[in-house]
Amino acid sequence: MSAIGTLDESNASLRLLLLLRKVGKPLMLSDLYYEMRKHYGLGRRAVDTAIKTCLELGLIKREEKRIGKNPMPSLFHSLNGFRGKKVAQKIEELVAFLG
Repeated sequence: MSAIGTLDESNASLRLLLLLRKVGKPLMLSDLYYEMRKHYGLGRRAVDTAIKTCLELGLIKREEKRIGKNPMPSLFHSLNGFRGKKVAQKIEELVAFLG
């Protein structure tokens, strides 16, 4: 399946890219779940599928970071360099064009 077909299969992927572009900074997984539910009404399963799809296509990156004294690292997600930012920008342009 082509990359665009993979993105199309998971509509939440497009929304994930839009959200990460709008926020402009890495989001912790729990914050990502919250924001996706707040803005798009998507549940965890849809968000997990979107994350998996975008990671496989190299559009987002996932980093583990420790916060404070918590021994368990938190997962942060952000757009991946030029490719992820460019795709998110094009999706944003399409949304603005279509209204």
